Amino acid sequence: MWKKLIVIILMLALFVWSLTLIGKPKTETSPDTPETEEENVVQVEEQLPETVYSFNLQNITPECSEDVNDMLCAVENAVKCTIKPDMENCKQLNLPTFIFMTDPTVERPTEMNYRFINKKVLPTGSTEIYTESSCNGGWFDLCQGTIIYVLGQSGGKWRVKDIYAIE
Repeated sequence: MWKKLIVIILMLALFVWSLTLIGKPKTETSPDTPETEEENVVQVEEQLPETVYSFNLQNITPECSEDVNDMLCAVENAVKCTIKPDMENCKQLNLPTFIFMTDPTVERPTEMNYRFINKKVLPTGSTEIYTESSCNGGWFDLCQGTIIYVLGQSGGKWRVKDIYAIE
């Protein structure tokens, strides 16, 4: 009989304790909770050009349209080198190696259009530049839709470290 009574009292105590936990307001973050990278992304309210940039195999030059902004110039150079990887300055830009692939099965575009739509500064020191792009090739699905250019600094200059697409 005593055993049953002790079990009932313990069950009631557990029930009351769980009710107090339910009634406590939830805190947003505690000091011990590590922040994720997503929480550390900084939205930059920088005015990006609304221009639609168009490049094709015939009109590519090494000069940037946006010389005043090194980040936007880095993206433009990556686009130009995607179309024409043997252009004179492409090798010095330290771009991702897949841009220089020459495999015959690779559908390299000969025309690309893009416009800048967003910019995010990451806590790692990298910056993501979002573009809305279209092209006339497959190019690993990296020239149609929303394309993100991940930039980092190397030797005091911005360079494209990676490129990826989102659907």
